[in-house]
Amino acid sequence: MDASNGFYTPAVTEKNDRSLMNVTFLIKGGSPELEDKFVKEARAKYNMANLKGHRDVGGLRASIYNACPIEWVEALTKFMDEFMKENK
Repeated sequence: MDASNGFYTPAVTEKNDRSLMNVTFLIKGGSPELEDKFVKEARAKYNMANLKGHRDVGGLRASIYNACPIEWVEALTKFMDEFMKENK
């Protein structure tokens, strides 16, 4: 996220305050259109679900709990890279 040059922005700006299990972020500072597209494409291409953020806060949220295999996290980061390249 930090290396995306602002395409992805963390919802929590202070790095030390960010959760390692619930990664919350925005696309281009909070573009509802791109965030909806992200959720739909993640589902269609990688069968990822529940990436939409809280209804009152918006944005996106990836819940990466201890039982989540590392391969799922790697798939998410791969998709995020692909999505960024296609939608810059």
